[in-house]
Amino acid sequence: MNTVRSGSIMIVLLVLFGWVMSSFYNASLDIASFFKDTTQGFLFEVNIFPFILFVVIGGFLTVLSNRKKKKDTKSFWLPDEFEETDEREQLITARACRAAYISMMYSFPVITVLLLFYPFISKTVPYYPIIVFSLLPLIQIMTYMISWHKNYK
Repeated sequence: MNTVRSGSIMIVLLVLFGWVMSSFYNASLDIASFFKDTTQGFLFEVNIFPFILFVVIGGFLTVLSNRKKKKDTKSFWLPDEFEETDEREQLITARACRAAYISMMYSFPVITVLLLFYPFISKTVPYYPIIVFSLLPLIQIMTYMISWHKNYK
């Protein structure tokens, strides 16, 4: 599968997963308030739409990406990016992995600094840490895709 398409699928799935976790975070706040005050009824809301969307789109994209793979169990669990056919693709993958690893060194301090703002915006955006922690794999995937595409030419 094309690396850009595979990376785009991962980005879509990570964004949808962040949306699912944010909606479940709102439900967990309601559940926590129930345990603090048991006099009120056990009532909480969960926005199930992001979860259904994640399962449907994730299932469709997984079937789409695994359609042409071999039936080997190693092949099923191995990302498409690591299925190199020759030494040149192995070198390109190694360079892209190195770039993604180096991007961690720069993105981790930035994400840590972004977490310092959480006390100031916790009332308006209570799921802010979920958004910030979702940035790390997004940055790594985008760095991998850009480096792979740059080295492939």
